[in-house]
Amino acid sequence: MNDENELEQFEDIVLRIEAIVRQLEEGRLSLKESLVMYEEAKQLSDKANILLNQAENILKPRAEA
Repeated sequence: MNDENELEQFEDIVLRIEAIVRQLEEGRLSLKESLVMYEEAKQLSDKANILLNQAENILKPRAEA
């Protein structure tokens, strides 16, 4: 596992989710476009959670030692 690469991936995911939220908050998208953006954000959120869980699993044994 490449920790630095995964950190960059996580940060990229967060930046993209933030951009999607800004677009949704502007209210200029059609309902269909909003749903597409929401679905993308949901998928990105799921990926971010996987990365966080992996990091937690790495850190947990270290904390218990």
